[in-house]
Amino acid sequence: MFRRLVLGLSAVLAMGMLSSADARRWHRYHQHHNNQLIVIAESDVDLSLDRYTIDVRQAKGAYKGIRIKNSMGKLFDIRRVEIVYSDGTVWSEDRQIDMYWGERSRPINPTYESRFIDQIKITQEPGYGRGRLQIIGIQDREGRRMDRAGGDDGRYSDNRDRSEHLVSSRRDRGDDLGARPTVPVATPATPGQATAGGDVLFGAQYVGFLTDRDVIRVGNEVGKFAKIRLRVLDNDIHISEMKVVYNNGESDALAVNADIPKNSRTNWIDLRGDRFIKEIQLVYRSRPNFNGQARIEIFGRYAAGWLGANGEGRKYNQGWLLLGAQTAGFVGFDKDIIPVASNEGGFRRLRVTARDRAITLNEIKVVYTDGSDETVPIRTRVDAGGTYGPIDLGAQRRQPIDHIEAKYRSRFFDSSAKGKGSAIVEIWGQH
Repeated sequence: MFRRLVLGLSAVLAMGMLSSADARRWHRYHQHHNNQLIVIAESDVDLSLDRYTIDVRQAKGAYKGIRIKNSMGKLFDIRRVEIVYSDGTVWSEDRQIDMYWGERSRPINPTYESRFIDQIKITQEPGYGRGRLQIIGIQDREGRRMDRAGGDDGRYSDNRDRSEHLVSSRRDRGDDLGARPTVPVATPATPGQATAGGDVLFGAQYVGFLTDRDVIRVGNEVGKFAKIRLRVLDNDIHISEMKVVYNNGESDALAVNADIPKNSRTNWIDLRGDRFIKEIQLVYRSRPNFNGQARIEIFGRYAAGWLGANGEGRKYNQGWLLLGAQTAGFVGFDKDIIPVASNEGGFRRLRVTARDRAITLNEIKVVYTDGSDETVPIRTRVDAGGTYGPIDLGAQRRQPIDHIEAKYRSRFFDSSAKGKGSAIVEIWGQH
């Protein structure tokens, strides 16, 4: 208790190594310029580590300092915080920061000028278990207007911040999502499956002439994403609003009053950092003409560093990554080809999960990027909600996988089935 009291008094006296007069001026400046605290990164941390790095280059805008917060975990015992800025300079602060669950630090390197931050490097006293650390940026209106791609040239010339500018623009003219032509054929994939190009299909819906409200659920098990985009077929659509809801409850309105022509796909839309997406909410309608309904498909692109043998994805779901999912027919054995996205280092184990209805699993064939393949003959029942595996691949096969071919079918008679539809078969991989 005494130690924590001393640390608290030291924090007040130190105040970012500013003099007392400078600290007072900084606080007045902070209040006058409407500084906000924004979560710019959240990372799952192995508390037994003595050091780790959190990448924040996906954070929008520039910042005037940071705080760190223990958002989950018994204790973070931090000894040093380093802020690596985009110009290569590094601010290093050596001090004791003890944070129990829910506590956050005082400002670290508070400055008058907004700067782009690339990384936060943490040195800590190794502990036990796992925790979750938030990086909270201190940002004012000027910082919110700044753009990495354009630097100072990326700022808006008026006195409104970027969000105010976007809202007014959306009301006046609607969003321009930069649509470009696409092949007028529906994507042959089920939600959660990565396409040949590595994009992950979140879901697809058919839209009528009346205003539709749809919720496409994503979920943590699919992964972290940095971007999303839309693909529209058969008819033009008008999006009144598209909102993405993150797993922590925060949300972003990514499109308002946007028109997307038929047989086109939008440019990638950046999310606010790499995030777990809970769901995507849509309010939209197709254009009233003789073309009928429109089909809209929503895709995500994995966050940098999620995939791969050393990727962040291996820290979740016991290291299992969802490689793809398909619907299993009732007649004969479907042969589905599941393309595998970037997976440096390859996978050493696979597993198969059945959803909604039991399946008969017949065969798994793994085709590697060098053209070789490995076939696992199987003839077994997998109950709804059950899993077959893990399937150990050859130890010498630690190389990237091009695609997986699977043979299976839904079982007609299954008293535990959810409804009368087919089973959904998921293929998972572990590095």
